Amino acid sequence: MRITDIRAVYRDRGPGAHPNSDGGYANQRRVFGYVEVLTDEGISGFCPGAAHPSVVETDLKPTIVGMDPRNIEDVWSKLWQGWRHPKMDDVMALSKVDIAIWDLVGKALGQPVWRLLGGARQRVKAYGAGGMYQPGKGINELVAEMADFANHGFTVVKMKVGRLSFAEDLARVRAVGAALGSSIGVMIDANHAWTSSEAIRFTRAVGEENIFWLEEPVDPWDYRGCAEVARALDVPVATGENVSTRYAFRDMIDARGCDIVQADALYCGGLTEWRKIAHYAAAHSLPMAPHGSAHVGAHCVGGVSNGMIVEVGMYAGRVTSSPSVVAPLVVTNGEIDLGETPGIGWQIDRDAIRWYESHDDSR
Repeated sequence: MRITDIRAVYRDRGPGAHPNSDGGYANQRRVFGYVEVLTDEGISGFCPGAAHPSVVETDLKPTIVGMDPRNIEDVWSKLWQGWRHPKMDDVMALSKVDIAIWDLVGKALGQPVWRLLGGARQRVKAYGAGGMYQPGKGINELVAEMADFANHGFTVVKMKVGRLSFAEDLARVRAVGAALGSSIGVMIDANHAWTSSEAIRFTRAVGEENIFWLEEPVDPWDYRGCAEVARALDVPVATGENVSTRYAFRDMIDARGCDIVQADALYCGGLTEWRKIAHYAAAHSLPMAPHGSAHVGAHCVGGVSNGMIVEVGMYAGRVTSSPSVVAPLVVTNGEIDLGETPGIGWQIDRDAIRWYESHDDSR
């Protein structure tokens, strides 16, 4: 088997009419795209994550076309070292090519990716991620959104903090906690909006016993600052979504900069690199709770012994204003059954892809 082609699609749809914001990023842009790796045996690998064609097709593709995709470590080394010194955007593009290759290899071997990663568990815990800031969205709308996650089988939900005033954000968290009750865990995600002292003060004011975890309280590269927060609080501190490569995670873990590692395979270097990060975290008794794509993250959690929980934003039953490129995951009683489908198990909607490629709603 040989790689014959790699295709990448990237389309910036702008922030839209009702833009999302979190503590660190206002009016977030909606980016559509995917990467697909093709072979001479008609088996292809897919990753529904946008990457610039200029990087994937011009720079990365020539380094691995003709290689056997089943030699994952060799392919990854060529992607990493074969063309130039990688920058962050390059690592993100590399990550998506690598994920598509794992999907391809799983299909070729007739095995799900979670088993190829190590086969730790077939059922994984999941949490509902939302609670973004939007124009006109108040506490009542936020509570209704979080309650919808609970009504669809989630036992843990996540909401944003850090954009409004201390008092306003405190009221939002307390309202969600009161509405959901003690049976539903609430995570708060600051998206690196705070200093260490601000993060400590806010979490203590909320009441630590009511918080499942505090996510990315400070700048993602401020390992010492995050360690200060982790030492001061009883609530676990999770971070790592904006950190890439095993080398940066080594430094973060050595600094005890978190209690839970959130490496995102779409950012950190792909599944090949994510697995190395997970093993290093395991040697320090730290669990993995990957940020980002639920489908990829679920296989990550299922693959390693220290897999903890996976983030899910789009789930079966949630109403959306635009079509889903891959079928949403089904969550039952806060868990996802990964099943035995070879590869990552994407159910790809090619009509949805064509819709995004032809539909202009960027204004």
